[in-house]
Amino acid sequence: MAETGRGPLPILLVVLDGMPDRPYRSLRGRTPLEVARTPTMDSLAWEGQSGFYYPLGPGRIPSTELTHFRIFGYGGYSFPGRACLEALGHGVPCVPGDVFSFLAPRRVERGPDGAFYVVGGYGERPERAPAVYSDLDGWTDVASGYRFEVFPLEGGEAILRIRQGDAPEPPRGEVTDSDPFFFTDLPVLRPRPLASAGQPETAALTADALNRFLLETASMFDGGPSSTGPETLLVSKWTGTFAPLPPFARLAGTAGAGVASSGLFRGLARLIGLEFFHEPDGDLSGKLERALGMLEAGEVGFVHVHTKVADEAAHSGDPAHKVEVIEWLDREMAVLHELASDRFVLCVTSDHCTPVGGRTVHWGDSVPLLVRGPYVRVDGVAHFDERSATRGNLGQIGAGDLLPYLLGQADRAHFKGARPTPEEVLGIPQSGEAWPGR
Repeated sequence: MAETGRGPLPILLVVLDGMPDRPYRSLRGRTPLEVARTPTMDSLAWEGQSGFYYPLGPGRIPSTELTHFRIFGYGGYSFPGRACLEALGHGVPCVPGDVFSFLAPRRVERGPDGAFYVVGGYGERPERAPAVYSDLDGWTDVASGYRFEVFPLEGGEAILRIRQGDAPEPPRGEVTDSDPFFFTDLPVLRPRPLASAGQPETAALTADALNRFLLETASMFDGGPSSTGPETLLVSKWTGTFAPLPPFARLAGTAGAGVASSGLFRGLARLIGLEFFHEPDGDLSGKLERALGMLEAGEVGFVHVHTKVADEAAHSGDPAHKVEVIEWLDREMAVLHELASDRFVLCVTSDHCTPVGGRTVHWGDSVPLLVRGPYVRVDGVAHFDERSATRGNLGQIGAGDLLPYLLGQADRAHFKGARPTPEEVLGIPQSGEAWPGR
């Protein structure tokens, strides 16, 4: 039983990307997580409290970045777009008001309707791409005055920054993707303004300028007058407008850190002010040791650890392989069970379901979670998997409820009857503006 007067506890959030799944006939109607031998996660569940959540709502298929944006407490703020996160993660200078998009080369074929359909190119780097990127950098759209700047990435893709240039007002990133994504039967699409755009006329100007930029890139990949059109096109996606957000430390009342392996999470950490540490996905135990070291030293009060290996295993198309990877993850997490439950608040969960070989890449079903700490109401759930989690007494929560719940279990949650800060916060404020007296 927990004692009183302990003070705030550190929080460790472990996100196993894409681990939940569908049941499969080859697994006798069970999911890979249900089949896998996971003594560490099962023991943590037995000592803690289980529940589940729908990242964006039942049936709504989430992306990693949208789920984490809500998990970190920013669901009430405008999402700046994944391209902004990628730009921050790759060290591209970001100024408020700049629009960012993500460029990727795709192999295409012209269909009977005259449109271009993507037939490949994922992960490929066309020989002409570096020269095309170099020629496009600094291109100005005459009609709008917007300036386009290109920042190539190692994998043959690029970050596109759209700036105000000579235009009377800055661009807006509320623009659709031209990339149809590989799981649809759509052709390469024309960028259009979002119906929800706050400044629809400016969003339309930006979409038209981006379309002219993409037409310019197509002419550079064209095979010449005798060809039927380009065999490679640059497509755009994840367009958004960069805007600063309140730092995590002010929102949650404690400094935080992230331990992950991708530019996306480096960018998200930079956006919200988390200290970021890069560790390879093949070493989850190393990630956890780094996180626990920071928490035990009191350097931060919150650490997020992320690994993508289960998600990548799902894309392999083999349920048995995903079972093996989940069992490896469980062995890597053994250090968590060795620590006394009264030393910190632990949450193990995922960001979305990734079905093995799924047409929609991710899936919109529920995600299990467990919370262990000195104050949780232990519920007797003995396994950590999709169906067992629904029997936990935490029940169903929202993605935006996770951080407030963990702050509450850590004795860090803000008392809602008080208003010590101008903005709404989730954790006990670290500081405020002192009254100067006379």
